[in-house]
Amino acid sequence: MYHDENRPPEGFLARFSRGVIRHRRSVVAAGAAVAALAGIGARHLGLSTDYRTFFSADNPDLVAYEELEDVYSQNDNVLFVVHPKSGDVFAPRTLEALRDLTEDAWQIPHSTRVDGVSNFQHTWADGDELIVEDLVPGGEITREVAERARSVAMSEPLLLGRLVAKDGLSAGVNVRISLPGESPKELPATVEAVRQLEREYRERFPELEIESTGVVLLNMAFADAPTKDASLVMPAMFVALLIAVAVMLRTTGGTMGTLVVILLSTVTAVGVAGHLGVFLDPVSAAAPVIILTMAVADSVHIILSYFQLRRTGLGQEDAIVEAMVVNAQPVFLTSITTAIGFLTLNFGDSPPFRLLGNLTAFGVGAAWLYSMTVLPAVLAMAGDRVPAQDKPGLMRRGVECLALMVTSHPRQILIGSTAAVVTLIALVPTLKINDQYFEYFDHSLPVRPGTEFATEHLTGPYVTSFSLEAGEAQAVSDPEFLGAVEDFTEWLEARPAVAHVNSFSHTMKRLNMNMHGDDPAYFRQPESRDLGAQYLLLYEMSLPYGLDVNDQINVDKSALRLDVTYGDVDMATMEEETLAAEAWLRDHGTPSMRSAQGTGPAMMFAKITRRNIASMILGTGFGFLLISGILMFALRSVRMGIISLVPNIVPTLMAFGVWAAMVGEVGFAVSVIAGLSIGIIVDDTVHFLSKYNRARRRMSARAAVDYAFEHVGPALVATTVIVAVGFSMLGMSTFRVTAYMGGLTALTVICALAVDFLLLPALLIAFDDERVTFAAAGTEPALAHQPVAVGAD
Repeated sequence: MYHDENRPPEGFLARFSRGVIRHRRSVVAAGAAVAALAGIGARHLGLSTDYRTFFSADNPDLVAYEELEDVYSQNDNVLFVVHPKSGDVFAPRTLEALRDLTEDAWQIPHSTRVDGVSNFQHTWADGDELIVEDLVPGGEITREVAERARSVAMSEPLLLGRLVAKDGLSAGVNVRISLPGESPKELPATVEAVRQLEREYRERFPELEIESTGVVLLNMAFADAPTKDASLVMPAMFVALLIAVAVMLRTTGGTMGTLVVILLSTVTAVGVAGHLGVFLDPVSAAAPVIILTMAVADSVHIILSYFQLRRTGLGQEDAIVEAMVVNAQPVFLTSITTAIGFLTLNFGDSPPFRLLGNLTAFGVGAAWLYSMTVLPAVLAMAGDRVPAQDKPGLMRRGVECLALMVTSHPRQILIGSTAAVVTLIALVPTLKINDQYFEYFDHSLPVRPGTEFATEHLTGPYVTSFSLEAGEAQAVSDPEFLGAVEDFTEWLEARPAVAHVNSFSHTMKRLNMNMHGDDPAYFRQPESRDLGAQYLLLYEMSLPYGLDVNDQINVDKSALRLDVTYGDVDMATMEEETLAAEAWLRDHGTPSMRSAQGTGPAMMFAKITRRNIASMILGTGFGFLLISGILMFALRSVRMGIISLVPNIVPTLMAFGVWAAMVGEVGFAVSVIAGLSIGIIVDDTVHFLSKYNRARRRMSARAAVDYAFEHVGPALVATTVIVAVGFSMLGMSTFRVTAYMGGLTALTVICALAVDFLLLPALLIAFDDERVTFAAAGTEPALAHQPVAVGAD
């Protein structure tokens, strides 16, 4: 039996491996039992149904929005958009549909307010009396009633662009929902009621197109996405991985061993998460897919080593023991560095990514444990026939040619690869960050087409809210304050990106006109604070139940809420517009208004990407330094640790450059790609440098590079293909953040292999090619020709 001359043949690892083989059935049974006990916890897993889960409790944007909701009413909603195929939203039958839909929407569970064209509180004067009534009253809708509704709606700022399209071709019914939060069934029941109502009205009014959108449906989509992915992405990814492993290994026993490891690792990690009461979301729900992918890497290196040793004539048990011994260090290093990479996601500002990192890190740890125990036991039980390899395979021949090219022309390879890296990195600044959170979802989820329908026919989904302080109680009726609010409203309405401004200043102007006999000359703010307060009190007393002004004015009437709805714009534009609005308030608002800031879900999502990027820069930097320190210690070389930074950092930047050329924009996913991929791409570097460093003690740099290519190259190609296939399957996710994350990571892994096969060996030859004293005087040792396992250290 062959043993490495630098390692005792029967050290702890060898004795441990022989013990595993001797008790192989018990080891496999114990591994299955541990996974089964952990897997029971999977039944306790929950699904998050609130977009707020993407923000930490102390996120300043979330805190600001929750403070706004504490002062005013909660703004979670469902918006029904009605578009008559005839093109006339004010036809009597269409108004009948809108009126009935408005009335029926009150029956949706947990609805607290319903606003539509029909129940808009139209005010007008009858002598000295203020009349407040529904714009479309009950009873038969005559042509006269319909034309009156058209005349009012098409000139009413509070309706036009919000509940009535500016072209008069569509209308909406907005339902405000307030879930008690007492049961996880509340949201599904509410959404089902919405869908049922939608279906009923489509059947009853086939001449109408009816779609729905809103925050409530957005929240439901956050639960629907991982559910759908579990039934689509997971099976597809599992089959793809199985095929990739079978093709790369070409052995039944090896494929079976890999399959056992990835299944046990995934079940263990998911089950433990369930025992801890974890609630998954569309991001963290990708953890099982990532664990499946990452668990393959350890197995592949050990299995390829095993079969290569079998071909040299070693018996089954000795080959397993030797494969375990020579791969123990690199497999442990890759596992711990991979876990560190995922754990750096804890530096991020978004809890779903922290959960993803922690779950995956735990799964990687479980995969290492099963690879060192269950895998050799399965190999011993399999009794697999060793596949013949009389001629080098295509992959090995390709690696040999690449090694010859690199060692023969290192200077040219270094210059060429450096130029390619610089070119790709130069494209990174052209990437555009664009996070439109309703577009996170695939068109197979109803919220996406519903939102696009609403944006096309009525209004955009993104709203920014301002709480404008009047300075003291009852001061919202002060003419100076109302005048400043009106100026702000007019400035906003003139902005091309703004679709609608819901401002109470419009209502006060209309009330002033009503109280002066509907004279258009008085369509302005009341002349005095007391007069404005009287108008407001009279108006409030005339409003029906459920349609009060508490959603716009706080309890002591010291502040009012102003909502700005944007058209079809991206998050960057919306954020710029909000910052411009805040600047206007500082320059032109009353002293009490100047500190107002725009808030809301749209602003929260607009800022979270940059906030996450800022925090992840620190986390990724820490991860790089820690991993490099580990490599310095393990390889006993400061130089190797420093050189390792290049293949660990460069691939992510290259992937961003390729993505910039192919796609041009990134979103939320970009903020965690560096942390996510560092633990993955370092695997190749660890295996290559471990093999290079081992040979370098007795060889020249060129010979050591050639040795590393020969003994670890095929395994790196195999693991890269498998990992890239696994992450590419995430591109099928119905959640775009996960799809982008998978695509970018797969691209990064491919770039990492290119760097490890071109730039890294060229760097090693350039900066480590110095004179070496060999063990045998005047000659290199026979190390390069010994049958050392692929991927061995």
